[in-house]
Amino acid sequence: MKIKLRNACGAILALIILFPACRASREAGPTSGPVKVVVRKVAAADERQAFAYSGTMAESETIPLSFALPGTVARVYVNEGQAVGKGMLLAEIDDATSKNSYEMAKAAEKQAEDAFNRLSRMYKNGNLPEVKYIEVETGLQQARSAAAIAKKNLDDCRLYASAAGFVGKRSIEPGMIALPNLASITIVKIDKVFARVSVPENDIALIRKGEQAVIWIGALGAREFEGKVEDIGVIADPMVHAYKIRIAVANPDRTIKPGMVCTAILKNAEKAAGLVVPNQAVLVDETGRNYVYCLDTAGFKAAVRYVKLGSLLRDGIEIAGGLSEGETIVVSGQHKLFDGAAVQIVER
Repeated sequence: MKIKLRNACGAILALIILFPACRASREAGPTSGPVKVVVRKVAAADERQAFAYSGTMAESETIPLSFALPGTVARVYVNEGQAVGKGMLLAEIDDATSKNSYEMAKAAEKQAEDAFNRLSRMYKNGNLPEVKYIEVETGLQQARSAAAIAKKNLDDCRLYASAAGFVGKRSIEPGMIALPNLASITIVKIDKVFARVSVPENDIALIRKGEQAVIWIGALGAREFEGKVEDIGVIADPMVHAYKIRIAVANPDRTIKPGMVCTAILKNAEKAAGLVVPNQAVLVDETGRNYVYCLDTAGFKAAVRYVKLGSLLRDGIEIAGGLSEGETIVVSGQHKLFDGAAVQIVER
C-alpha cells in the first residue's frame, strides 16, 4: 500500500538542498575511473493508494460540570480517571448558609399556611373581606415559592454527574472557592473516541464521510484500529491551509486515551499513476528541471534522463513521465556523475 504523504514544503526543501551539489557535479567534468553507485529498478506504482496524516485521539463527548452557586468547596469525592455513573455525587460546597436560608423559608411558609387556614374559615363564614383573603392567599404562595428557591439553593450545594463516563479533569480542591462559570469537574466519554487529524487542502476533496480508515497508535504498541470518517471540517486553518476531520473509532475496552498521538491512514479508491522512484534519486538542474541518472543496457555508463514528477508517496516520488518500468536508475553516488560517466555498481 502506497501512502501518499503530501508534504510539499519538505520535498521542495530537499530538492533545493540537492540542487547545488548536482549542479557542481555536472560542471565538474569527467573523473578518473568509474564512479561507484547504488542502483535500483524502476517499479510501477499501481497498488491501491492511501493517505496518511498525523493527529491525536480525543473523547467522543466532554461534559463540563460546575456548581450553580459560588461557595467554598467542602468535599470532593472523585479523582481524575475515575469511572462515574449518572447521578453520582461528585463534590459538595459548604451548605451552612443555604441550609439556614431554607429553614427560615420553611418557617415562613408554615406561618403563612397557618394564617391562611385560620382566615379561610372566617372568609367562608363571611367574617373576612375578600380583599383580605386574597392578600393572605398571595402571601402563602410567595412563602411556598421562597421555600422552593431555598431548597433549590441547598440542593445546588451538591454536584452530581449528569451522565456516565470518566473524570477527565478535576479543577477543585477542598477549601477552594467554586464559581458558577468555571468547570469544577469535567466528565468525558471514551466508549467511542475520535482521531482528529489535519488534512491539506489538496487532499480534502478526495475524502468522503463514511470512508474507512486505519488508526495506528504508537503508545499502544503500534496497535491498529478500524475507524470511519464521521466529520469533515469546512473552515481551513489559515496558517497551514488544512482542514480538520474526525474519524470515529470504537473503544469498548477503553484502552485508547484522549491525547494519544496517532496516524490515520485513509483508504482511497484511486490508483497511483506512473512509476515510483526513491526521493534521493531525483535531482534538479540549473534550469529547475528534474532528472535522474539511468544506466545503459550493459550497466557501465550513466545517462541523464529528464522526468516529470507526480505525487509524493511513502516509498518515494511518483514519476508521471520520462521513465519506463524496469529501467535501472542510480539512487546513491549520483552527485558525482555526469552524462556519459562510467559507473561501477556496488549494490543493487
